[in-house]
Amino acid sequence: MARDVPRSVTNSVRVLGLIVATSGVITLLTWLMRDEVILGWAQGNPTAQELLAQGGIEQLRDDPIVPGFVALSVVAFVGFALLAVVLASFFLGGHAWTRPVLTATAGIGVLVGAVCLDSHLPTIFVVLSALVILEGLVLSFFLWQRETTAHLRDV
Repeated sequence: MARDVPRSVTNSVRVLGLIVATSGVITLLTWLMRDEVILGWAQGNPTAQELLAQGGIEQLRDDPIVPGFVALSVVAFVGFALLAVVLASFFLGGHAWTRPVLTATAGIGVLVGAVCLDSHLPTIFVVLSALVILEGLVLSFFLWQRETTAHLRDV
C-alpha cells in the first residue's frame, strides 16, 4: 500500500527537478555559447590573452590550454542528473539519510552558482547561476520542514 507523501516532500522533489532542468539549460548554453565562455575564461588568463591577441578566438579555441568546457559541462550534468534521480527515489521512499545528502548537494550548487557569478561569464550564465542559488536555498527550506521530518521517520 502506498503512503501519502507530504507536500514539503513533493515540493522538494519538484525543486530538485528544477535544479536539474536549470543545469541542463546551462549545459546546453555552454555548448551554444562556447566562444563566449572561452572569452570569459580568457579574461583572467594572461597566456590566453596573448593567444587571443595573436590569432583571435580561432587560435585560442584550438589551443590545449583552454579547458574542454563543453565536455566538462556534459559530464557534470549527466552525473548530477543521475544522482538527483537516485536521491529523489530514496527520498520519496522515506530514507532519512537522503536529507543531509540532498542538503549538501544544494549547498554545493549554491557554492558553484556563487563562483559563476564572478567568473566573467555572459549575462545569461549570471542569471542562471543566481537562479540555481535561489533553487538550492528553496530546496533546503523544503527539506527541513516538519512534514518532511515526519515522512522520513515513518519508514
